[in-house]
Amino acid sequence: MNNNKLIVLGNYFGFVVMGMIVISFGAIMPDIRSTFDLSYEQGGLMLAIFSLSYLASGLLGGVLSDKIGLKKTINLGNLLYVVGLLTIATSNNVWMLFLGIGITGMGWGYCNTAINVLINEISDGDGNAMSLLHMSFGIGAFVIPLIFSVFLRLDMTWQHMMVFLAVMAAIALILSTWMNIPQMSKSELESKSDTGKRSWPMMLIFMGILFFYVGSENAFSGWMVTYLTTAVSFSDSGAQNMLSTLWLMVIAGRMVSGKISRSIPPATMIFFMSVGALLAMLLFISSSSPFAIGLSIVIIGLMFSGIYPLTMANANPIIRGSATSSAIVISGGGLGSTILPYLTGKIADEWGTTAIIYAIIATLMAMVILTGYNRFFVKKTTI
Repeated sequence: MNNNKLIVLGNYFGFVVMGMIVISFGAIMPDIRSTFDLSYEQGGLMLAIFSLSYLASGLLGGVLSDKIGLKKTINLGNLLYVVGLLTIATSNNVWMLFLGIGITGMGWGYCNTAINVLINEISDGDGNAMSLLHMSFGIGAFVIPLIFSVFLRLDMTWQHMMVFLAVMAAIALILSTWMNIPQMSKSELESKSDTGKRSWPMMLIFMGILFFYVGSENAFSGWMVTYLTTAVSFSDSGAQNMLSTLWLMVIAGRMVSGKISRSIPPATMIFFMSVGALLAMLLFISSSSPFAIGLSIVIIGLMFSGIYPLTMANANPIIRGSATSSAIVISGGGLGSTILPYLTGKIADEWGTTAIIYAIIATLMAMVILTGYNRFFVKKTTI
């Protein structure tokens, strides 16, 4: 196995761990709220702190990657995961909890930016490689509710879950330290940075798409368990199974969408996936039967699956060669995941958990508009 394959597989594992960490907060949200007696707004604030620290470190991660290299940035992110998760596990008050969440979010930002840039560079913006990377995230997101269900059956707590995730992050840290990621010289970086055709208007379009997509995904996965148990009377285990179903469909969709993207332009795919996600969300909010809700979640997962990786592949011509440019585009997702989960928590306090889904529908409508503009009016942006 050559060095590039080892780097790719090692970072795919890093994204599995990332998926487990990011989605774990949605899975254990009811338990954390119960332990610390948090309101819905405080729960939304918790998610917002996680995402805000992700956003800030994600932007900084692009600059750091260009300055000190991708390997050191990934190592730093994995180290922050371990420190943050252990802080959360041992927290005995809300402020310590929020501190640990902020540190963990910083790890997410550094790892997400640097690993996205690394795989995008190694694959030359191949949609399939990017989809497989984000499929790895989906695998982690899929298994974590199942693991938490096992922990609950063994009378273990959400604190034990945080320790488990810290161990997984430590393994990712060992792997990232061991990887032989080539460090380009300053002249090579400067030469490579000229290969991308920078376009601020298009970077803003891609930022906007990721803003509405990641915000919708985080809000939905973060509050879906709460919505199903409070508004639709699902059991705790049933709601956790629905969350796992969502991410199982994301995994399946990313396995397929990446291959399809070699025949169909990414811009076309992300538009029709956005439309599909919006229609499925309308089915979700209008349904009361478990079958219809399950069907809508299956469709939502399939439609969500390709939007992030194919947006990054679509943006490759204008961001390749510059981790900073990549970080700017990725920051759109960070902004969405920072603002929308907090707003949905505040909305839930005022109008109930059902209002969260209506807010997500509004964000998906905005995403359809941007992906439609990208598909039908922007020229020469597909790869």
